[in-house]
Amino acid sequence: MAPLGETTLFQYGTGEKGTGLTEDGVRRFTQPRGVSIDADGALLVADFGSHCVLKFGHDDVCGKVVAGEEGKLLPSVDYLKDIDRPLGPVEGEGLLMKHPIDVCSHNQGGMLVLDAEVCRVQHYASKDEKARTIIPTNGLAQKSVNGPEAIKYPRSMLLRPGGDLVICDTWSHRVLRYPVGGSEAEVLAGKPNSSGSTPEQLSFPSGIAFDNQGRLYVTDTSNHRVQCFEPGQTCGTTVAGSAKGEAGPGLDELNMPTGICIDPRDGSLLVADRMNARVLRFAAGGARHGDVVACAQHELQRPWGVCQDAAGAIYVSDERRHVVLKLRAPQPLDSSPLEQAAAEPSAVSVDNNALD
Repeated sequence: MAPLGETTLFQYGTGEKGTGLTEDGVRRFTQPRGVSIDADGALLVADFGSHCVLKFGHDDVCGKVVAGEEGKLLPSVDYLKDIDRPLGPVEGEGLLMKHPIDVCSHNQGGMLVLDAEVCRVQHYASKDEKARTIIPTNGLAQKSVNGPEAIKYPRSMLLRPGGDLVICDTWSHRVLRYPVGGSEAEVLAGKPNSSGSTPEQLSFPSGIAFDNQGRLYVTDTSNHRVQCFEPGQTCGTTVAGSAKGEAGPGLDELNMPTGICIDPRDGSLLVADRMNARVLRFAAGGARHGDVVACAQHELQRPWGVCQDAAGAIYVSDERRHVVLKLRAPQPLDSSPLEQAAAEPSAVSVDNNALD
């Protein structure tokens, strides 16, 4: 699409739900969710509804499929079909996906893809190679979400500079860290399998980000807030939205927030305020009132993921409009050096299926 205006610089996608390219060579989306910028500055989009990951160059309307296959779903496995002997891999294992929800670059090349329905993270070294399962750490598919330690329909992930992998384990109401070379996950936030609005609890968290002080920020979606966790602490502090878990439309309120990232220029928080159809920016240091970066006036309907490129431009996925918008970089906010907590790039990237 052509540049769109003063704030919205570019639109990826046609605004009509679909797969493949239009006659004009413009890529369609079905349900774009997780977005991130890779080391080369390209935009990566996890199309949840089309079961694939797409990659776009600078102001590229066409893009290309770099993981999965558009519109083709990884078949389900019936582990009770023959209980006496293990089933072989399903057709398309390592090549197809089932509702990818987040994507980020891998520090060893290629990309990591979080597959929500299959509850795993896979490393796609290239489009032509089969993916390798990173999480679960045994490299095998998780058979059930019913166990207390099972990952349950995660919504976002990020790779720390040292190689640790952090996952927002949404339906278990927790955030997990998988250390490099380790098999045991550490709970960074939330009480596993316990939803609530107390400072040590989360309720269907969707997005995660870290600042350069090691603080963890979590969009606590069903509590309508953003929680900050100091390193080593399991009780969070509300830095945006309602500490009581109440939804609202005010600039000091949120309604089902999902994606989050931190502007490395000033440490401010960018939050996809999903059900209020807007993106808010909160100054570093816990400013409770946000500024509107984008809203319905910019044709947002259901924003999900948010990220920034090296120049500060903001990318927002809108799963209801079937587009990703590129927004002009906002002016950095004035803040003290102590408040300027620059963040590592993170993707976002709410019930995966229940929210429309």
